[in-house]
Amino acid sequence: MTGPIGRFWRRLHIGRNPLARTSDRVEAALLFVVLLGLLVAVPLALFTGSQTYGGQLAVSEEQRASRHLVTATLIEDAPTPVPATEGAFSTSGSAGVQATWTYNGGEPKTGIVAADPGATAGTTVPVWINEDGNPAPAPISSTDAATTGVLAGIFAWLVAALVLTAAYWITRFVLDRRRAARWEAEWAALGDRWARS
Repeated sequence: MTGPIGRFWRRLHIGRNPLARTSDRVEAALLFVVLLGLLVAVPLALFTGSQTYGGQLAVSEEQRASRHLVTATLIEDAPTPVPATEGAFSTSGSAGVQATWTYNGGEPKTGIVAADPGATAGTTVPVWINEDGNPAPAPISSTDAATTGVLAGIFAWLVAALVLTAAYWITRFVLDRRRAARWEAEWAALGDRWARS
């Protein structure tokens, strides 16, 4: 085998090469452990992602039980978009505007809700409220839960890969320093022998 794959295979599989040093065998064994660790990290990352997804779904169900979507009516105009530069407008998605809504079977409530810039008084907007009737963030969606689970799994695998790779390179650095020092000492001893001849 030639190329990067061949070099990788030779680094991993030293075999019975009489020229291979103990440090070469330690490095090959460590590389094998790193590869094995990366493979073992896959099911652990899947487990982490699955647990995170399940936890997010539980939070989502709890939020859906305690939050309700109501329709609020704006009681003032939302600010109109302001030109940020010549010909371009500010792209802020929503503005806080006073609105009124009902909860608990008709009890009125007033507060600040998000509305599109330029919305006029009397416009209705959907608002999530908590059990006290105050605006609250929308419950976590199943898509958000899935995304968080996938990202948690990927992050867990990347952390494992980073730790294993760092351990390999630190060990390789130490082994390379020892090999270089030993090589230098052997050359110095050989140079002394040649000088005496």
